[in-house]
Amino acid sequence: MSGNLSRSMRENYDTHGVDEYYKIVGTSYRNPHFPGIKQSVNIVMNKWWQNEAKRMSEDSDAGILICDLAAGSGEVTAALQEWWETCRTRVVPPVHTTSNASQLPAITPSRPAFVPTGRPAVSRPTVSRPMPTTKSGPSLHAPSPLISATNPAPRIVAVDPYTADAYLQRTGLPCIALSFQDVAQDGLPPPPENPLARPELSESNSAPRPERDGTNSMPLADGPVSEPQLAPEPDANTRELYNLVICSFALHLVTSPGALFALLSTLSYGAQWLVVLEPHKKPEIKEGWGWILWDVTSWKEAEAGPGKDVDFVKESV
Repeated sequence: MSGNLSRSMRENYDTHGVDEYYKIVGTSYRNPHFPGIKQSVNIVMNKWWQNEAKRMSEDSDAGILICDLAAGSGEVTAALQEWWETCRTRVVPPVHTTSNASQLPAITPSRPAFVPTGRPAVSRPTVSRPMPTTKSGPSLHAPSPLISATNPAPRIVAVDPYTADAYLQRTGLPCIALSFQDVAQDGLPPPPENPLARPELSESNSAPRPERDGTNSMPLADGPVSEPQLAPEPDANTRELYNLVICSFALHLVTSPGALFALLSTLSYGAQWLVVLEPHKKPEIKEGWGWILWDVTSWKEAEAGPGKDVDFVKESV
């Protein structure tokens, strides 16, 4: 069986059930909302890089670490790869001199729009859902940053229990077969020591992570070709912290509040920022679940309350 069966995902889920549906279309699955996903990824990455990730990348020799959670057929990864190439190849217009040969002032990078008072050196985790641009508010569409050729490329680790074949076909990268339940129980997987990836995405690094109760087991990759070789299982306190996790069109499938809390709580120990892309306002991420809402537009903690539309970002506590 191939294709997405029905264009209505509600019909697909009602007919087959979520798990069975993705087992049926695992090899050929395609998200029909890729243009919107790509636009959202571009908006978030432009803002995030300028305010947070540029500094992270400069402080690391291995490149920022990103998890494509519930990766599907690689829509988010494809968007990230295209965004990176665009930023690396963007041409800066030359600076012209005036008639009296005096040179215009050098253009220097602007400082972050907002740095919360008292933030630690390592950014606190965040969930980000881009809001549409409105005439009354500031625009989300920041220009793409110019990224130096010396910046190491992001390392992308993909996770999905059903669509590893489709992900590999689209991106040429491996996908680790883990479910939301697996991640909630064992945490995000450590990056492969020698991932089956493009050369610029093949480096790995190790950095301290916050303490958490319980133990983490080492998941193994499962794919149509040889598995990426994972490093020996690290201690929970030394497993590398992900700089960013992106979960696209999937988190709403966790319908149990208890299961959603367990997943989000675990993610808050393993990642600095979490971006959630959804076609609607679900799932509801409540206070006390490990995250604080974050405003992508002004790059500060979002104001919640009656009449406030705050379905775009959260940050860990």
